[in-house]
Amino acid sequence: MRAKLFIFVLVTLLLLHCNSSVFALTEEMESYNTPQSTIVFWTDGPRLKAVNLTFFPNHAGPLGIVSVPLYACLGKDNDNLTLAEYYLKHGRVKLIRQLEQLFGTPIETYISVDQKSLTDASKLIGTIQMAGVDTNFVDVFEGRYVDGPVNLQVEIRQLASALTTPTMLIKLPQVIWVFATQVDTNIGPGQILNFYRLLKSCGPELLQKKAVPGRDYRVGGYKYRQVEPEVWAKTVQEVTTRQ
Repeated sequence: MRAKLFIFVLVTLLLLHCNSSVFALTEEMESYNTPQSTIVFWTDGPRLKAVNLTFFPNHAGPLGIVSVPLYACLGKDNDNLTLAEYYLKHGRVKLIRQLEQLFGTPIETYISVDQKSLTDASKLIGTIQMAGVDTNFVDVFEGRYVDGPVNLQVEIRQLASALTTPTMLIKLPQVIWVFATQVDTNIGPGQILNFYRLLKSCGPELLQKKAVPGRDYRVGGYKYRQVEPEVWAKTVQEVTTRQ
């Protein structure tokens, strides 16, 4: 299963902080006090399915998205545990602290979305179109709407566009209710109410996404990714620099 960012792109996009000129900033937008970094967990009960982070250090954009594969090794100091193994052994809080060290930057906020919440949101949203294919939210998260690899940045922008149609706007209050009642997060509810207006003004071009790169190998049938220490911070820099 691909570890995709889409862990509630609805929430990711509420971090946007711009006006009708995509990279412009106004005093009104400053009042939203959006976090500069957020980690997003996708879980299925105790099992971790994906981890992604958003970084927004510069209010002029872009909003950077980093996908961390579950099989990425987190360093020799932790017996070279993979992301999934580290989460299972140490839990969410310690994993956040470890990723802060690797990326070299604080992670201010978190969002944890369980499979049930994702399914409930998908039912409310209904059919969406991705790359010319009619699909649904869960199938996009699971990577079932297309065969083969996809361009992550193109994909996340397509999803952002699919979620800003007039039909989707009508369903927004119900989706917000699912988020407010089922999603574990320390992001304030006020941002949920504002994000759609911000997304409509900014457009999906503000988003830049990349997976943490490294050298993949297999041991005993299990896949691992060895990431050089300097690559973590470099990846953040790349997605938060306008291309």
